[in-house]
Amino acid sequence: MSRVQLNINPQVLRWAREEAGYDLAEIAGKVDIVPDRYKLWEEEGKNIPLGKLKILANAYKRQLAVFLLPAVPEKIAKPKDFRNLSPAKSKLSKKVMEILRDVTYFRETALELQGETYWKNRYQWLNDVKGKINDSDSFHNQLRELLDIDIDEQINWNSDSEAYRKWRFAVEDRLGIFVFQFSMPLDEVQGFSFTDKLPYAIVTNSNHSYTGRIFTIFHELAHILRHQSGMCLFEAATAKQKEEWECNDFAGKFLAPDHLIEPTTDLKTISQYASKLKISREVYLRRLKEENKITDLRFFNLLEQIKSTYKTDKKKSGFVKPEVQSKATRGETFFNLVLEAMYNNRISYTQASNALNLNLSTLLNEV
Repeated sequence: MSRVQLNINPQVLRWAREEAGYDLAEIAGKVDIVPDRYKLWEEEGKNIPLGKLKILANAYKRQLAVFLLPAVPEKIAKPKDFRNLSPAKSKLSKKVMEILRDVTYFRETALELQGETYWKNRYQWLNDVKGKINDSDSFHNQLRELLDIDIDEQINWNSDSEAYRKWRFAVEDRLGIFVFQFSMPLDEVQGFSFTDKLPYAIVTNSNHSYTGRIFTIFHELAHILRHQSGMCLFEAATAKQKEEWECNDFAGKFLAPDHLIEPTTDLKTISQYASKLKISREVYLRRLKEENKITDLRFFNLLEQIKSTYKTDKKKSGFVKPEVQSKATRGETFFNLVLEAMYNNRISYTQASNALNLNLSTLLNEV
């Protein structure tokens, strides 16, 4: 019995590979053929065994029908790369490429459900603050009013995790900016911001500490205020990277206002002040340097001490309920938006299941 073979648009095959982050030799190994044969498929698109296409669909995390499209779909828009990495290290991993696809899908779903006019109205506040951003003290106060969180509330939160939840929800609820969260290699990317299309979004790295994720939110918000989409590794930013440096400055001064920076050269005291503000010790130390309350020599000495205490152990992962994982990844705003649309028959159960990555029985329990 002869095998089923298909002829497809070879450019679609190449598009699928590149969007998944595979190089040619790597994917050839996945389908157990020599690279030259796979290269021929991408050049001619002829006589490709159906079984091999199924393997490719699984590797690329695409439906098989995608390979039968007559034209090449649009490429996923990538944020501007602000990371301080060499070209050899700047290639995005398969994991991050998949996350970019997921975020694009979430944003497209939200746009479809709410409509363009809704999202334009949600960002009216951006027009209202235009021209005020450079006056940092005044603008930071206005931003706190928009978020409805003053410095006293920030200080009174019980933990870093509570602080992250509160900041995340406020940015989503009050500013209309989605805050998604994914596990990503920390040495590859710490955060994203998206302003290329409506609605806007921020992505934090769940491998980061809660204080790291909080800083990510406001670093990426600084990019959004500049109408920039960004891919950031801000802890590696240098003074030569003007935009990253300024976004770090914005986040640091917002989370740790000038009047709360107490001079100290004692690491234990720095830890106490940082804990009070729900920021990292490194952020507080940098704020000391920015306010000229510590010498350069002492700053670098303490910075090395802090970095030497960073934990390199991987987090232990246990069982997490699918609905908890779905909400943690997507945020309450997107999660509830999809559930409400399903409840009001604006989208099908299947569409909701795809958007939230939950099976039907779990979805029904959430309604």
